[in-house]
Amino acid sequence: MSITPLRRRGFTLVELLVVIAIIGTLVGLLLPAVQAARAAAQRSACVNKIKQLALASLNYENSARCLPASAGGTCCWVSGGPQSANNAARRSAFVEMLPHIEELNMYNRIMAGETGVAAPGGPYAYANWAVWNTAPRSLICPVDTDNDNQRASHSYALSQGDQVRNSTTAAFGRGAFTRTAYTGTMPVQPLGVTIADIKDGTSKTVLLSEKLRGNNTGYSTTGVVPVKVGMASLAAIGTTPNSCLTVAEGQFYVAGTNIKQYWGCKWTDGQPGRVCFNTVLAPNSPSCAGGQNGTLNPNADDFEVVISASSNHPGGVNAAFCDASVRFISESIDTGNTGTVVANNAYTPSPFGVWGALGSKAGGENTANE
Repeated sequence: MSITPLRRRGFTLVELLVVIAIIGTLVGLLLPAVQAARAAAQRSACVNKIKQLALASLNYENSARCLPASAGGTCCWVSGGPQSANNAARRSAFVEMLPHIEELNMYNRIMAGETGVAAPGGPYAYANWAVWNTAPRSLICPVDTDNDNQRASHSYALSQGDQVRNSTTAAFGRGAFTRTAYTGTMPVQPLGVTIADIKDGTSKTVLLSEKLRGNNTGYSTTGVVPVKVGMASLAAIGTTPNSCLTVAEGQFYVAGTNIKQYWGCKWTDGQPGRVCFNTVLAPNSPSCAGGQNGTLNPNADDFEVVISASSNHPGGVNAAFCDASVRFISESIDTGNTGTVVANNAYTPSPFGVWGALGSKAGGENTANE
């Protein structure tokens, strides 16, 4: 009786290589689909968050009869005075939105103040204070992954329209958000833009946009800084905003340029260099600060600014309008003549094409073909 030896079944080397090749092909086909699904989910989350902020602004307007001021609160800054005394007239509109984005507890704590630390309503808007040192997560877009170590940061910007000059000093501006004006310590009415002021129509006037955060540093001339993030110091933008394009080379600022990265790093401070944007250069373009009182500042107090909307979404940004609708704005949108400026108190058409027209609230432009 013969015994047949057992044969061990298994893959040959060729078969194993074929299986590996098939698995690799499947992974290669599935990975882009997974990445696309993830990007779509993140974009959807960003759209939802900016829409909620738009609704919060409109709910505030419904009760206060005006949109929140981009900078306001209690007044006023005093040289050498204690930071605990008031908001220095710089508390941002995001604070006023808190009750309408399910952050009523934080709002109540801010309004109550803290004995010996902050007056009711909070200290200087740029001061460190435990109550507001961490921004609500509803202010962060999921695709804005840069500088997550900045706890007081945010990813959404208030529209100053197509205004370049007097951005920190003018109560009357061309966009949906303007500053509160004060005479002494008393606010001058109205405190913010009313719906009636938006003469171009709420569906044709931008309210908010996305903007990538910086890392809270000033005047760095070393390293590689993306144009979507930093803000270059350039005095010429006060007359020729398009000069800001000269400090960029591809996706980065030209080496040796003075760059500030304060934008988005203090959600409570209403200075434009921290919370605003304007509709001058197209989304994802460079941003520039033109200084204050004839000087280029290492801080965020510049009153001549070109602050471009930006995001990590391919090709543009999400923007919310004054009717709470949200639309994607392409980085190739028409910007007209960016070699000029327009007076902040003028009811005149924007020189900055479709993008400028969408920013101005009472320019009388025809944006039917946007």
